[in-house]
Amino acid sequence: MLLHTVNKSPESSDALSSCLRAALPGALILLLEDGVYAARRGSPSAEQMATLSGLHCYALRADVEARGLQKLVAAEIELIEYADFVRLSVECHAVQSWY
Repeated sequence: MLLHTVNKSPESSDALSSCLRAALPGALILLLEDGVYAARRGSPSAEQMATLSGLHCYALRADVEARGLQKLVAAEIELIEYADFVRLSVECHAVQSWY
């Protein structure tokens, strides 16, 4: 299992779209820092993540809250804590960061 992390907003970078093209079924996607803007309900990025089968999508709760997005997160994206990020990093065989 591979954990992909995306820390750039989809409006400022193509990191998420590159990640989604490369991600295989079963992969985990974690949005953090400005990457959490992709988690907004109704955004093209959130809709694209929802349509790709076999992906598990997460957003770091602290970054979502820091940007005031907690009420806007798409239902398909699970909010997680830092401890969950560490757990996922350990459980996965590799972590791929997208900038």
